[in-house]
Amino acid sequence: MKSFELRKHAMTGISYMIPYVCAAGMLMVIGNIFGGHTITDYRGSFSIADALTTLGGDGLGLLPVFISTFIAYSIADRPGIAPGFLLGLLCKANGFGFLGGLLTGYLGGWVVNYLKKVIKVPSFAQGIVPQMILPLLATILVGLFMEYVLGLPIIALTDGIAALLIQLQGGTSILLLGVILGILSSIDYGGPINKVVFVFVLSLMTQGIGAPIATLISASMIAPFGLTLGYLLSRILQKDIYSKQEINALKSAFLMGCCQITEGSYPIILNDLLRITICTGVGAAVDGALTMYWNCSSTVPAGGFFALAGISHPGLWLLSLLAGSVVFAVLLQFLKSKPPEEFVEEKEQELDLTTLKISG
Repeated sequence: MKSFELRKHAMTGISYMIPYVCAAGMLMVIGNIFGGHTITDYRGSFSIADALTTLGGDGLGLLPVFISTFIAYSIADRPGIAPGFLLGLLCKANGFGFLGGLLTGYLGGWVVNYLKKVIKVPSFAQGIVPQMILPLLATILVGLFMEYVLGLPIIALTDGIAALLIQLQGGTSILLLGVILGILSSIDYGGPINKVVFVFVLSLMTQGIGAPIATLISASMIAPFGLTLGYLLSRILQKDIYSKQEINALKSAFLMGCCQITEGSYPIILNDLLRITICTGVGAAVDGALTMYWNCSSTVPAGGFFALAGISHPGLWLLSLLAGSVVFAVLLQFLKSKPPEEFVEEKEQELDLTTLKISG
């Protein structure tokens, strides 16, 4: 059953992919800032900004290849790399997109593992099994299956979702979509729900629909900013709802939040998980609704404030983030209570956060 651990393999692929998409996205942003355009003919003259824009765009266009390769690698180890890569190229060339890359990663890895069990060769030929036979057969089997069975439904589904989102650009429907995206992007603080939404909105970004990814970026920052504003508001209202340990944790929580990293807020969140999650969901819903309504689109998939250069209407995006954080902070005044200092100290000893290792 190990090879069928869907979430584990998706997390592996995404963890490898995030630095890649950030680098490619920022290349495009830097190029756009300096007036770069996509190069269509390298025989003519072009600027450095054009080269950066083109490199970033080409990199983002390879996302189906990247996710397919590393999911297949997670499932089948090294024999899964070649079929994952080739099947990802198939998805890019045939328009199966990011969703197709996800599927070929899983299918390619599973087929390789199955073939490992059923293929029997003489001892003198065992060396070529992982080098040639497994990648070749897996690529043929999954490639034909994608071409003749799954390809057209995937194209129809992705085109339908893109068309629906385009139709929702305006009115109450887009507000509802923003509320849903904001809540799902924030309530598990970078966990599996956030990653599932990330995969969805990233696939839309590769199709030129960048508002959902901008919503995810800001919604992921609501918790650290809301907790920080909540502390400032509690001081103004003279409400004693933060312990000394929580106040100290706010320093790193805020700085990490600027980079869209929620982990710095964990020491506070875990003291009152349910109530703070309620505040997070409500604040992120407000932020998501405003971000989508104002069509704050992003060409960068992550980075917090470092993504601002790639976000259209950056002032409105910041206003959405501020509005959601203020709602969080106000709601926090009614829900949060100060944890006993000794309780926090005991909890820190039990968790022993100094030994915690977070794999990316």
